[in-house]
Amino acid sequence: MRVLFTTWAWPSHLYALVPLARACRAAGHEVIVASEPGLTRDILRADLPAAVVGTDVDTAGMVHEFLLPLPGDPAPVRDGKGPRVLRMLMAHAETMTPGLVELIRDWRADLVVYDQVTLAGPVAAAVTGVPAVRQLYGVDLLQRARAVLPDALAPLADRLGAGPVDPYGAVSVDPVPTGMQLPGEHRVLPMRHLAYNGPEAAPWRSPATRGRPRVCVSWGHTIAKVDPSRFVAGRIAAALAEAGFDVVLAVSAAQRDLLAARPDLRAGEWAGQWAGQRAGQRAGQWDPPAGRRDQPPGRREAEGSLPENVRVVVDTPLRDALRDCDVFVGHGGAGGILAALAQGLPMLLVPQLPDHAGHSGRAVATGAASVLGAAGLTPEAVRDEVTRLLDAPEPGLAAAELCEEMAARPAPAEVAGALTELTPSLARS
Repeated sequence: MRVLFTTWAWPSHLYALVPLARACRAAGHEVIVASEPGLTRDILRADLPAAVVGTDVDTAGMVHEFLLPLPGDPAPVRDGKGPRVLRMLMAHAETMTPGLVELIRDWRADLVVYDQVTLAGPVAAAVTGVPAVRQLYGVDLLQRARAVLPDALAPLADRLGAGPVDPYGAVSVDPVPTGMQLPGEHRVLPMRHLAYNGPEAAPWRSPATRGRPRVCVSWGHTIAKVDPSRFVAGRIAAALAEAGFDVVLAVSAAQRDLLAARPDLRAGEWAGQWAGQRAGQRAGQWDPPAGRRDQPPGRREAEGSLPENVRVVVDTPLRDALRDCDVFVGHGGAGGILAALAQGLPMLLVPQLPDHAGHSGRAVATGAASVLGAAGLTPEAVRDEVTRLLDAPEPGLAAAELCEEMAARPAPAEVAGALTELTPSLARS
């Protein structure tokens, strides 16, 4: 069987596809991953074959428009009609679908697997008559768009000669625990969440001996790309360390220098400083902490500004950074939430985008998480919430139950086998 995986150029969306793509290859199926040019390097680094379709879209610029407002921000300016997120999804679909149709035909794909927001997948599959499988990476937030998605896809589908398109596919591969997921009408194929966070070297493990609670802080990849001034992981790590927690701060190499972005700010200053700091960064300025030289610090100085009980780990798989921790603090992205739940950890989430708020809200509904909004983000609030998550038994018990449910789900290898049984036509004669 030839399985074509597709996603638009955003690494965290690719990461969600990698375990199933690798499982399909291990089962003897041919696999290729198709995306816009900007994702080619990440696909190849995941040891998967890559194909380029379409052209790159300014995803970060579009996502910047979706950022939840901070105190003092001006009212957002709306550009165009209709939901902004839908316009972004259709921009990717418009550029990717023609090339994807050509690739499916030339490569003679038997099956298309697409992540939940890559609408080029179901359209191209409908054009070519190939079954389409949707791979969820988090809460199925597009269930809320069920009434508008078919009409949004219709002009593109009609132009390429397809009939009606089901944006939800023949089946949805779902790694999200049942109690956290939004219910839908589509067929679901549960799958165990296995975290992939990029190329991996030797895993890092924290020291086993410790005398106080340990907190993992990670801010994913999206926020630093979209608006570096909102990358507050270093400030949160410093506040928790000063309160007596051991902290594991997981960052990418690209985020490492951002750790010096005003780590000295105290209570009540964080949210108020974000808007002004963003304006300075866009003007090419850097606002140094008091007493520091007027140029961006190097990596050692950036990490040296943090308390001694903050351990910074760079490009370490999040699942490894989470080991031996008691609580996870993150930005509300789906990957971080699922990685923490797979370890049975309660979470404090600080969402800054609407989809992050959606994922976070569903995590809160399970009892395993709490949320802080930007307006209430102070060192005291962070310390108090983390302390509550540790002291109250309910969040930990809820996280442990979700962890147990996730572990009982079929592994990607089992799901890869099930894909061949969706319809008899999937097996090439």
